[in-house]
Amino acid sequence: MNTARHVKQNSNVLLLKSPFWIAAGIGIAILVSLRMWFWTSGTILPDEAYYWMWSQHPAISYYDHPPLNAWSLWLSSKLFGWNIFGLRIVPVLTFFADLWVLWLITKLISDQPKSDFIVTAILFLSTPIFLTMSMLALPDHLLILCLLLSLYFFIKFFNTPETFRRWSPLYLACIFLGFATLAKYNAVLLGVGVFAFALYNQQTRAIFKHWQSYAAFALFLLVLSPEIYWNISTKASSVTFILQDRHAGLPTDNNLDGVKGFAGGMIAFLSPFLIWPLIKTLFKSSERNNNHLPLGRAIFWASTLVFLGLSFTTDIMFHWNLVAYVGILPFLGLFFRANWLLLAHMLFGIIVAGLIAYNFSILPLRTYFSSADYFSARAFGWDETAQKTEQLRDEFNVDFVAGTHYTISAPLGFAMQDADVTDLGPQRSQYQFWFEPAEHIGQNALVVTDHANALPIELEQRFNSVEQIDVLEIKRSGYLVEKRHFYLALGFKG
Repeated sequence: MNTARHVKQNSNVLLLKSPFWIAAGIGIAILVSLRMWFWTSGTILPDEAYYWMWSQHPAISYYDHPPLNAWSLWLSSKLFGWNIFGLRIVPVLTFFADLWVLWLITKLISDQPKSDFIVTAILFLSTPIFLTMSMLALPDHLLILCLLLSLYFFIKFFNTPETFRRWSPLYLACIFLGFATLAKYNAVLLGVGVFAFALYNQQTRAIFKHWQSYAAFALFLLVLSPEIYWNISTKASSVTFILQDRHAGLPTDNNLDGVKGFAGGMIAFLSPFLIWPLIKTLFKSSERNNNHLPLGRAIFWASTLVFLGLSFTTDIMFHWNLVAYVGILPFLGLFFRANWLLLAHMLFGIIVAGLIAYNFSILPLRTYFSSADYFSARAFGWDETAQKTEQLRDEFNVDFVAGTHYTISAPLGFAMQDADVTDLGPQRSQYQFWFEPAEHIGQNALVVTDHANALPIELEQRFNSVEQIDVLEIKRSGYLVEKRHFYLALGFKG
C-alpha cells in the first residue's frame, strides 16, 4: 500500500494517542460532569415543567407540539413520581441511546469506526446545539434519538446492494421518522432530504417504482395518525400555531436581521471551530467514503434552506434547524484532521456548558452587570413561590390558582405538585384546552405574575375585583433575580 495513502487513511488513529487522548479524556469527563450537575440540580426550565403538565393531562396530542414528549413524561411520572428525577431520567436515557445509535451509524459509514466514533462522540458531547437539546426534558431530546434511528435505517437501506429486495430497513426508517415527527414537526425535513436524495440519484430513483416504498410512507402516516387526528378534530390548531400564531408580531418581510440571527445562531451553537469541518463535509470529496455522504448532505440542505428562506420573514430560533445538524453529524468525523481544532471545539463546548449550568443553576450571569434576563430569571425560586402561594391560598381560602403565562403556571404547578394550577393570560396555550371557564363562575382566585408578565387588563376584566396582596423577591447570592406578585381576584366572570 502507498505509504502516504496509508498515513492519510489512518490519520484519525493519531487521535487515540497521548497527549491528545489525555486532553480529550479530561474534556469528556468535564462535559459529562457538567451534564450530571445540570441533570441533578433543583432548577428546571419553565418549558420542561410545561411539558410535565401536559403529561398530567394525558391526551392524544397537544396544542404547541406533538405528544411524544408528554407521553414519555407520563410514563416516567408513573414509574418515578413527581420529582426532578422523574422529569430528567428520560433525557438521561435518550442521551446514552444517542451515543449507541451514533456508534451503529459510524460502523456503517466508516472504514475506521472506532477512531471516527470517538470524534463523533466528542462532537455530540461538546457541540452546544447537541449538549443543550439532549439534556433537557424538551421534545428535542426525543427528536434527536428518533432522527438518528431513522437515519441509521435509511443508511442501512441504501447501503444494501440488493436494496430493492430488503425493505425492512426502509419500513423501520419511516416508522422512526414518524416517531420523530411525533416529537416535533420539523422532523419531516429529514424525510424531505431523503426524498430529494432518492430522486436525484439515478440508482436510487428506482425506489419509486416499487409499491413497498409507498407502504413505508403509509407506516409513517400510521405512526403520525394521533397528530393528524388531533389537527382534524381541532381545526388544525397545532399547524396554525406552528405556521402562524407563534410568529405574530414578528417582521413579515425584508427581515435581514432574521437572516443575520439565523447565521449567527448557527455559528454560536455549532461553535466557530466546527464551521470549517462542516464546510468541508458539505462540499469536499472524502477519499475514504463517498457512498453515504450525499444522503447526509441532502438532509442538511433540505432543512437549512427551508429555515434560511423563512428567516427572511420571521425570526428563527437556533434549535429549529436541528434536523440538519443531526443529519450531518455522523459524517463530520470523517473530515476532522487537526487535533488542535477538535480540542478547541471541545473547550468551546466546555465553556458554553459551564456557563449554561451556572446561569440556570446558581445565578443568571447578567445579574452581575444589571438585572437578570427574563429567560434565565424565570427558572429560579419556584419552591419559595410555591410555599408563598400555598400560604396565601389557605389564608384567603381561594378556589383556584392561576398564572398570567404558561412560564409561570407550569413551574408553579410543578413545584406545588398540583396539575390544576392554570393560566389565565391572554396568550393562548395548552391551558386553554384544560380550563373550563363555566365551571369557575363566581369563584375566587390567587393570581401570580412576574416582572415580564404583568397583570393584563384582559384578566382583570374577568373578575369583579383584583387586588395585589403580596410580593416575593427571589434572591441568590445576595442578588435580586426576580419578583413575583400575588393578586387576590374575586368573583370570576368567565
